[in-house]
Amino acid sequence: MSKKEALETKLPMVHWIVHCQELFGLFDELNSSTINKEVMRFIKPIVRLIQALVVSNYLHEADSAAVVIKIKILTIAVSLAFMLNSCFLKQDRTTTVYGTITDQNGQPVDSILVLVSGLRSLSFETLKEVYTDNRGEYELLVEVPKRFHAVNVGIPNFPQENPKFLRMYKDYKLWKNDQATNNCCTAIIGKITKYDFQLIPR
Repeated sequence: MSKKEALETKLPMVHWIVHCQELFGLFDELNSSTINKEVMRFIKPIVRLIQALVVSNYLHEADSAAVVIKIKILTIAVSLAFMLNSCFLKQDRTTTVYGTITDQNGQPVDSILVLVSGLRSLSFETLKEVYTDNRGEYELLVEVPKRFHAVNVGIPNFPQENPKFLRMYKDYKLWKNDQATNNCCTAIIGKITKYDFQLIPR
């Protein structure tokens, strides 16, 4: 094989090596926490196999055309996996907030309104609300739209919607995930957060 033919044979490989090196850089820079674990389990061995094929082509006189085809197929598989990951990430915005509301004696309080609001720019928008049951318990399951970058949980001071709270109580103490806190009341998007309220009587 002439030098010209050898160079022409290697040119497709050079193109795909550059493309794959960009892919490797993206893969290494990504924080694994941003990728669904099942997708990462699928992507990782494929990326490593592509790397092995590239290295093998450099170290041995492999059939460049055959290696290019293999790399193309594997690269397409990785690209599809990243697309699937965006679907998984949508599920990760499902946010759950739950807890119990009690009075100063630790007795459950029913009919207290609790709501979850989404923060967008500098304004809040109610995403979901629920009243406590006869055991003082509440639970809110919210699919938080991507336009909101944070969510807040609280007992609103609405005269018509939350009359029992306004009539009988003036404030509350708070526990987040069973730890007393004065920071009210954010919840992590895509996670489960527990907020318990102890109401302070008027």
